[in-house]
Amino acid sequence: MEAKDLTIIIPTINEEANIGRLCDEIVKLLPGIRILVVDDGSTDSTQEIVQSKNDRVKLLDRSNEPIHGLTISIVEGIKKCVTPNFMVIDGDFQHPPESLKDAFECFQESPDIVIGYRIKVEDWPFMRKLMSFTAQVLAYFSLLLRRRQRPKDIMSGFFGGKVLTVKPLLESDKLALKGYKLLFDILKILPRDAKIQQFGYVFKNREFGDSKIGKTQIWEFFKSVF
Repeated sequence: MEAKDLTIIIPTINEEANIGRLCDEIVKLLPGIRILVVDDGSTDSTQEIVQSKNDRVKLLDRSNEPIHGLTISIVEGIKKCVTPNFMVIDGDFQHPPESLKDAFECFQESPDIVIGYRIKVEDWPFMRKLMSFTAQVLAYFSLLLRRRQRPKDIMSGFFGGKVLTVKPLLESDKLALKGYKLLFDILKILPRDAKIQQFGYVFKNREFGDSKIGKTQIWEFFKSVF
């Protein structure tokens, strides 16, 4: 696989402090890569910054869509992909862009799904760690009962795969479109013989801006589990 065969999907909302630098770093790391920024209705200059980049950086504006949220933004991004493969990365540098090179190496094995798993998390408070651990355990047993594959980080937001494998799964009525953990929903219905490749990374603190996870997203996850 070459860089031109991969689209980096970046879901955003009010990421003006991060998005320009993130796009620049990705392009330097993987020249020829395509970037699709899926903006969910930013009120700052996020969209203008993206539009100022070169023609390999595209903007998908979801400002006027009826449903908003992280999952639906990623779903729409995957559906718009014109490359055979995609990779989702946060727009706030919590997913280190340099780890995209590890993801790229994983794609050389022609997997159906590529997942980044957290080998370390920087400076999370106790409650955040507890929430993450609880979610991982619930998701693990949910997949176990369904006899599905259980990767090292079921709750990862740093993931990708083949468009031809994932795109048909996005039509399932089991997807929590208002949620924030699309990978988990995909794993619930992913064919049992699908090939998964994984790589480790350090989950970093957000440099600028605020977290977008709230009570609504957590509630949607629990509905998805059960």
